[in-house]
Amino acid sequence: MPDGRQALLIAATEAFAAQGFDGADLRSIAAAAGVAPNLVRVHFGNKAALWDACLDRVVVLALPVMAEVHAIATDARRSLGDRLRDLIITVATFYAAHPQVRNFVVRHGAEAPERSTQVTEKLLRPAYESARELFQAGIAAGIIRSSHPALFFALLNAALNQPPAFPMLLGRFAPEIDPATAWTELLDTTVATLLHPPPSQAGAERAASEGRKPGA
Repeated sequence: MPDGRQALLIAATEAFAAQGFDGADLRSIAAAAGVAPNLVRVHFGNKAALWDACLDRVVVLALPVMAEVHAIATDARRSLGDRLRDLIITVATFYAAHPQVRNFVVRHGAEAPERSTQVTEKLLRPAYESARELFQAGIAAGIIRSSHPALFFALLNAALNQPPAFPMLLGRFAPEIDPATAWTELLDTTVATLLHPPPSQAGAERAASEGRKPGA
């Protein structure tokens, strides 16, 4: 099966994200991929090697968004507030498009030390470093209210790392929130809660959103 390896990687990433390393079963992964169980050993050798390949796949998926975040962070032509807002939107958009990546990182970032270290060094640290200087500048300007950029990084990811069933769960105790707009409203709330632009900039942003010039 020419695409068997890729199918296994996709199924295994989802299984490891949902059930952890110990809970994921190779036969179930093969069944989800629509291939024979022996193809796991043919392509990867064993379960640990399959997990390593899944992490490498997650890193490949994440590299373009890390480059985009770095480009936003270093674009000195734009205001700090604009760059921070766009960075949050970019990260949220990536998580929405690749929930298995988000879930894989959350699950294995705190699992066995050997896997946690790999997730940290290959993914979490590079992601943090791509935005660290912008977060530090935001703290210095008073836009971000945190004592350290790593704390803001952790808080931002926690805010955006909601389960796929988030709109349904939210609707159970707040039925007035439309499930179709729940993710957008969460993003708007995250930006409004975590970023505190100076009054002059906040006023300009409100005016722009209303189609008016500042001071009109």
